[in-house]
Amino acid sequence: MADNLKINQTQEENLGEYGREHNEKLQNLSRSMLAGLYMLVRSVKMYDPENAVFEKPLHQLQDIINQIIGKEGRLELTGVKDSYYLNGMLVKVDLNSIENQRYLLSEMRAKDVGGITLTKPVTVQELKNFVWIFSKEQSSTAEEDGLQGRKLLNMRVAKFSKLKEKMNKDMDTPGDQKVDRKKYAMTVYARAVFFLQKYLESVRAGKPIGSSRALRLVQDFVDISYDQRTHFLGMTTQKREEDYLVYHQVNVALMCIVFGAELGLTKPQLRDLGYIALFHDAGMTTLPEELATKRGALTADEKTTVARAPLISVRNILMEKGFSRSTLLRVVTTFEHKTDYGTAVRDARGNIQMIIPKTNLGVYAKIIAICDAYDALTSRRPYRDAYGPEVALMLMWTEMRQKFDPELLSVFMRVMAIQPIKVLSRRQQQISVSGL
Repeated sequence: MADNLKINQTQEENLGEYGREHNEKLQNLSRSMLAGLYMLVRSVKMYDPENAVFEKPLHQLQDIINQIIGKEGRLELTGVKDSYYLNGMLVKVDLNSIENQRYLLSEMRAKDVGGITLTKPVTVQELKNFVWIFSKEQSSTAEEDGLQGRKLLNMRVAKFSKLKEKMNKDMDTPGDQKVDRKKYAMTVYARAVFFLQKYLESVRAGKPIGSSRALRLVQDFVDISYDQRTHFLGMTTQKREEDYLVYHQVNVALMCIVFGAELGLTKPQLRDLGYIALFHDAGMTTLPEELATKRGALTADEKTTVARAPLISVRNILMEKGFSRSTLLRVVTTFEHKTDYGTAVRDARGNIQMIIPKTNLGVYAKIIAICDAYDALTSRRPYRDAYGPEVALMLMWTEMRQKFDPELLSVFMRVMAIQPIKVLSRRQQQISVSGL
């Protein structure tokens, strides 16, 4: 199965959930259109749409929309779950634009607007009439042809309430939907492996490529695994020893998303978590091959070299354009996931009696630490064979317990369908419970 994941650049196409191929030019126009709509909807909360401040943004949005219609012959924008689709293609935004998209989706749904449709060029006046729907002075919701006295000519508004009803019916419709989603999950997994291969090559060359495209992959991970978690958990067993770091980071990102969903994280939080996890060990690719595959204990100098790897991961993050709260979260989590949860208190025989937490780690770091260790232990390395899932979890629950939040580790075992009681001796069970 792993050999089937070899894909070249021409095969690495980004398919939307509804089958529409990824088109980079249309993606750029779509993102510009959403950015323009966001700015207008935010502005109309403070200013009257007739204000001169709207003139330039309206003309810019008109030009973008008419470019799309000229290229496609139509424009159909629809908000589905936490995303937008344009003419059936998933619009993929970068990390810095996620909050803007959430705001726009929220405002549109508050006015029962699920999307818009156009088949002819739009005018500035028509766009202005559409923006009026979101005015702070407007209490009523719009019909398909807009507001009373501010009708839309070529534009039609899709009612969110009707779209939601249709989506709910589609989810209840039996058929081959699960099979198709599983195939699509394999496509997304393969694309992630391909991207990480290229990204790590660029890191080794000292010129890391932009990581924003990875956010689009993580968006797909979340959308697919949120309702069908087993699709991705099965894939994390696909590994190639020679590409360990590539598969390791993809697998950790997927496990973090599934684990985070079990913990009750929201979809936006899962996107952030998965995005951070996808690059959590990127700095390790700069280690000399002989050090990465060395048998036996590391020397003091070698340990220092390995300890620098997270710094390289952080450096790559800071080299990217822009700095936001999300960037800071990525930096902090990349450092924190390498930090032990607490200090182990052992008895005379060396058995762990209890764990004393020594720092207040973020939840993302604690999740990544668990998934990182599990995937590493269950992977074959040049200096050892892979541990089975039960043995790996036993080691994490006993010998390595000081590294993990015990409550989260207990949940992780349930997520992986392996209970501690199945893998621990009676004495180990007693010790483990006392430490909780």
